[in-house]
Amino acid sequence: MTAFGVALLLGLPEHQVLAVVLCSALPTAQNAFLYARQYGLDTALPRNSVVATTVVSMVTLSLAAWALGPAG
Repeated sequence: MTAFGVALLLGLPEHQVLAVVLCSALPTAQNAFLYARQYGLDTALPRNSVVATTVVSMVTLSLAAWALGPAG
């Protein structure tokens, strides 16, 4: 919602609003897990974050693309 609001406040065209919203809805990067593992830190939280946000993004990305995508 924040990305959508900022995109509208900036007066971006519809296709750019879609791009901003889709980029903001992407899941957590794998780098969070890789850095934790590389530096010997606990990997449970990054692993769970990556899995949870990936699963949630399947729904949110689809909904955002459907709601903001081209009508024709």
